[in-house]
Amino acid sequence: GLARLFALQLAAQVKAIEKLPGLRDTALTFVALGTEKELREQLLAVTLERTCLMEPLPTDAAAFAARRESARGRLLLVAQEILRLAGTILAEYAVLNKKLAAAQKAFPQAAADIGAQLAELMPKKFILAVPFERLQHYPRYLKAVQVRLDKLKANPSRDAQLMAEYGPLWSNYERRALQLAKLGAADPQIEQFRWLLEELRVSLYAQELKTPVPVSLKRLQKQWEGIQYG
Repeated sequence: GLARLFALQLAAQVKAIEKLPGLRDTALTFVALGTEKELREQLLAVTLERTCLMEPLPTDAAAFAARRESARGRLLLVAQEILRLAGTILAEYAVLNKKLAAAQKAFPQAAADIGAQLAELMPKKFILAVPFERLQHYPRYLKAVQVRLDKLKANPSRDAQLMAEYGPLWSNYERRALQLAKLGAADPQIEQFRWLLEELRVSLYAQELKTPVPVSLKRLQKQWEGIQYG
């Protein structure tokens, strides 16, 4: 309701966002996931989230007006930043999908693992569903998968070994995440662990791309035990 109210009162800025240069081109790379209209809706929703809907939410007319005015000048800049990032991610995704299609026949197990990883990373509403701070790491995650595919041809047995070592950690996480989803609950530790697993993939398959925090199979196994029994 608040988002709708902000959008109505900032109609000129909303119109400018909907006509941003580059939106149409980005929509062409988004086509595997959705329509231009859906891309536009996600872009607008995330922009409003990042400019108008931060905690604490306004609870009276004066607070609403103050938030609206502080957002007015920032709306377009924030939308441009989000669109630019989405464009970079979608361009990497398009390149990756071509490489993946080429590898499918020769390396079905690795291709299936990568396909499952991409399904998790890139749902239809990924721009809206994934926290912006996380989205900023997506180009590196997708680049790491490309590096993995390049290395796969030279050493498929190493890839299979890494997949076998990584698998149990992901299964543990997935099982817990499903339990939480059924309960309608959230656990920040589990959420953080999920993104550490993504960093672990970078570390295992594309070490040259670096990770912002130290990760290893041993570290994450220890951390999982801490979550389990802590």
